[in-house]
Amino acid sequence: MNFFDVIYKILAEGYAPSEYKGMGIAAAMLASIILSIYIYFCYRLVGRRTFYSTNYNLSLLAAGPVTASLILLMSQNAIASIGVVGALSIVRLRGTVKEPMDQVFILWSVACGIFIAAGKWRIGILVSIIMTAIVILLDILPLGKAPLILSVYGCEGARTDLKKVCGDVISRNCSAVKKISEGKRGKRRTLVLKVRTKQRLRLTNELADLPEVDSVTLNEQTGEVSF
Repeated sequence: MNFFDVIYKILAEGYAPSEYKGMGIAAAMLASIILSIYIYFCYRLVGRRTFYSTNYNLSLLAAGPVTASLILLMSQNAIASIGVVGALSIVRLRGTVKEPMDQVFILWSVACGIFIAAGKWRIGILVSIIMTAIVILLDILPLGKAPLILSVYGCEGARTDLKKVCGDVISRNCSAVKKISEGKRGKRRTLVLKVRTKQRLRLTNELADLPEVDSVTLNEQTGEVSF
């Protein structure tokens, strides 16, 4: 039985790769590498809109083959499986995953490694296809608009109220306004608002032209949406 026969047996009939000794292990590692490369490019495609981390994506590339190798080792040697469980319980991973979608990609890569090592290649391929469709669909669909955070810094005079002066401009250019915070120190005043507007440039220019306003910023809050 040659290498391609082993791949056909595992893929079509679901035999465990460990049953074919060296060729089965090589086929499983090759399949896990291919799926990991596929997940690598999926994350690269989806991560184009946010802060893309090369190191994190490289860890996804290695997670699948490493998981597959551990499962293959545990399936062949009971003593080694106990050692692997003990080692994993001792090792502490200090890296934090900030984005929830990054956790999905980690679970996806690890799950594919387990499916490959167990001989369930068809399940691993099917899960990858479904996950690709879900991730791309969620990335494309406009589920909501990112909220705009308006920050105004200024100095109010004896007869002028910064909040009232800015309120006239904001009400003309924004369809929705929600106050987040408001600060005051002496005559210095800070306003932070969540707004919804289509006239971004006009809003910032009119606020900047006010004599009471020193500076104004309008930021899009990435990673969050409003409906």
